Amino acid sequence: MADFKVTQIDDNFDFDNLSWWDVVIIGAGPGGLAASLTTAHRALTTLVIEAKDTPGGQPQFLYADKKIVDVPGFPDGISGQELSDRTYRQAVDAHVQFRFNEELTAIEDTDQEVQGDVLKKVVTSKGSFLCRKVILACGLLHYPRRMAILDALESDVVHYRSPRVKDYEGATVIVVGGGDSALDAAVMALQRGARVEVIIRKEPSGKADTLNHVVELGGVIHTSAEITDATLNDGVISTVLNDGTKIDCQHAVIQIGFLSAKDTFEGLGLTLNSEGAVAIDPYFETSRRGIFAVGDVHGDIKLIAVAWAEGIQAAIHAFREITSPFWLNEKRLNDNKLALIAERLSSAAMQKRE
Repeated sequence: MADFKVTQIDDNFDFDNLSWWDVVIIGAGPGGLAASLTTAHRALTTLVIEAKDTPGGQPQFLYADKKIVDVPGFPDGISGQELSDRTYRQAVDAHVQFRFNEELTAIEDTDQEVQGDVLKKVVTSKGSFLCRKVILACGLLHYPRRMAILDALESDVVHYRSPRVKDYEGATVIVVGGGDSALDAAVMALQRGARVEVIIRKEPSGKADTLNHVVELGGVIHTSAEITDATLNDGVISTVLNDGTKIDCQHAVIQIGFLSAKDTFEGLGLTLNSEGAVAIDPYFETSRRGIFAVGDVHGDIKLIAVAWAEGIQAAIHAFREITSPFWLNEKRLNDNKLALIAERLSSAAMQKRE
């Protein structure tokens, strides 16, 4: 039996004059969107804060046009863009509120209390928001690694994701990077008529099948290669590699990995595990009460379906804490008792064998 019924927030609800939110979610990727749907459908006022200018997270950022085939319910696959658009539309229809281009900087404790909950103050690059619960769903890898030599050109033909170009009409595209994302970007450009040159600092690290596909489609692979000089003239980027090779291109796609969010998490005062990810308990709550974490931010199984499931579970635990303040404490106490009993039985069994 379901533990709730969908409760629609009134269409005329005045979100602009809220003094505090029930839930603030950091990140509009799969986990954050799933969590926001779950809390909003339980009539909790929900705000999602996203550092980028669009929702969707990595599926939208890395695989906007690529068919994702491991999401249940889509036997023919679905692009990252369409999947993100659908989930975002659901959230908007449920009256989830969004703020884009806004980065989390701190989560502070306050001395304000609402129905037994001590409010948190979520501080961003553009403001602050009081709330009862926070769900971190911003991913472990925050921002793409930049290339200063190309950023200095200040050109809109330098991309940190595959540009949504349907037909390159014989244009030259350089792809910098040798991982799966870079090789996927190369294949996508080649399939749309581009001449592609892949520049890899060491050796390819992506899937061998994808690398072979790049070569089969006519892509040129440069290994042990780096861009040492770049100039821009009339929309054309002229690059020079460390071996003296010169390449002119109409687009440059940079896929050299992401910067870790570890420093951000440490700044929030959260306990991290040995891999630098956020440590959580069985209820997805972090070392700071009232702050939950889902998806890549803590997990080692980085799948959309997993992020969805964790977002939903954390949202339900947050909902239960808000509506039944003693529920989670009582459940934790019971779980601890069971764990202690199991530990004693195990210890007794070992002593008996000895």
